[in-house]
Amino acid sequence: MDKQKHCLREILTAAVFIVIVGVLFVLNNAIPTPPVLVAERRVPAKFPEFTMRAISSGTFMNKFDDYASDHFSFRDTFRGINAFITLDVYQMSDKSGLYRSKNVGVGEFKRTDATSFRQTAERVKSAAATLEGKDMNIYYSIVPDKSTFAEKYMPGFDLGLAESILSDVLGGYKYISIDSALGAGSFYKTDLHWNQAKISDVAARLLSEMGTGAVPGENPVESAGEFRGVYAGQLALPVAADTMSYVDVPGLEVSYLSEKTLQFESGPIYDTGRFNGVDPYDLFLRGPQPLIVIENKEATVQRELYLFRDSFGSSLAPLLASGYSKITLIDLRYINLALLPQFVDFVPGSDVLFIYGSQIFNNPSILQTR
Repeated sequence: MDKQKHCLREILTAAVFIVIVGVLFVLNNAIPTPPVLVAERRVPAKFPEFTMRAISSGTFMNKFDDYASDHFSFRDTFRGINAFITLDVYQMSDKSGLYRSKNVGVGEFKRTDATSFRQTAERVKSAAATLEGKDMNIYYSIVPDKSTFAEKYMPGFDLGLAESILSDVLGGYKYISIDSALGAGSFYKTDLHWNQAKISDVAARLLSEMGTGAVPGENPVESAGEFRGVYAGQLALPVAADTMSYVDVPGLEVSYLSEKTLQFESGPIYDTGRFNGVDPYDLFLRGPQPLIVIENKEATVQRELYLFRDSFGSSLAPLLASGYSKITLIDLRYINLALLPQFVDFVPGSDVLFIYGSQIFNNPSILQTR
């Protein structure tokens, strides 16, 4: 009898397992995978190439694991359960590199990779060297990771080490430190970016150090609406939304280099339509763009700034316009340094500012200077 019960238990267990697998199989085939994993802001992995080389090397199974995970119908639900157990039940400090802090919100541990920082600094130096013969005033700065301002020590980003490396490589140019003009409240709690409405002190510091004698104007702050940044989707746990704010700076005219016509075409400084896209931060100057020109029609002096920047510069540039008649934004992630003379006329005696977030300095290959 016991043997029969044991056998029946095994049969029932197997049947339940088969039913669960069968139901999941049907659901995975019935519910299509979206073209974009919105919460994670990326496209799902594609089915790997089925070749003998891929199978023998093990790359097929590794890529298949990613494919199967991305195309699982209840992916976000299980990601949330995993995050809850990791952070709330086991009280771990992070979940897959993501942390939660009371005052800075959700972030990602990013260490200061000394080798990468040095290589990126060398690339910045090579870009700056091309402008030295034009009698330019060259400055550089770094946007510290928001973990710097957490209420407790967050291992990873080391601003002191970063500044030491940059000084060693870029010591021939003037460094502008902005960390004392920032705080935990300067950044969005669900995103890596800073809040434009909270960085007037940063703009004032930069304008002062570059000797413009200008300060950001007292302009009205508008709200584009609530959003949840890139870290919220990666964490997969319920988090309070941020409010995207932008400063209404008068007198600015903006033109963008069209990748289709290779001509500059006028457009809005704040593209509110992009706020509802994959990355709400694309509201600022249309997000990733190779070249942008901002002209200040209310400028009292004729002075130009060439801003080598990443996404942080998109929201910073309008606040710097009070000190310049023209600002040219250059994103070397999307245009090669060698192509700049075709589109940009560098005016001798102008200011040049290289300012990047720590993520860019940790990724030297991303800047096209070679």
